[in-house]
Amino acid sequence: MAAGELVVYFERARDPVANLEREAELFDRVDRRTHPECVRFWVNSRCLVKGRAKSAKYGWYNEGLARELKIPVIERSTGGGVVYHDEGNLNWSFFLSTPGSFQSPAASFNRASKFIIEALDRLGIRATFSPPNRIDVSDRKVSGMAARSTVRTLLVHGTLLLHSDLTTLNQLCIPPDGCPPVANLSEWKPGIDAESVMGAVVRTLEGSGYKVRTSGRAT
Repeated sequence: MAAGELVVYFERARDPVANLEREAELFDRVDRRTHPECVRFWVNSRCLVKGRAKSAKYGWYNEGLARELKIPVIERSTGGGVVYHDEGNLNWSFFLSTPGSFQSPAASFNRASKFIIEALDRLGIRATFSPPNRIDVSDRKVSGMAARSTVRTLLVHGTLLLHSDLTTLNQLCIPPDGCPPVANLSEWKPGIDAESVMGAVVRTLEGSGYKVRTSGRAT
């Protein structure tokens, strides 16, 4: 990926529906070349976010418990399983141009996640990419990813568990076979917060040659 200018957004809205609509809108605008490549950080209030189709391959969720707890379930534009969001989870999204061809899923996830992994290393956390779509620390899952692409644009977005409610997460989410236990990054770095992670990602992008322009909100 050739380095150039990259807009980095630090969103403040916590509305899950508005945040997922923003994902779809930015993807379309980058694809039409009416918006530059960008990275977006965002946090949702408590909800479940599901992929476009139910599949045992990706896991699912406890539908009865979600109704009982009155937890909203929102569908995203990318595939994959179901993830739990709350204010202890930082979401990250990369909207990147592609060279006129589709990329393999493994290449897509590796392309974006390497910046998150390097940023965590800057914070003293040794993370690894685990195909097809996870970031792990000490054999536990701290980030799951999903993607969408055209021949012109790639969206890779993922979670990052900082200090999320893992009890509720584990009660609601039904993981696919072979998925390791989840963990919060605060287990390795107590006091970690969204600001420190976002700052580390910006420094990583700048260190990779990007000219980073930051903004409080995607417009």
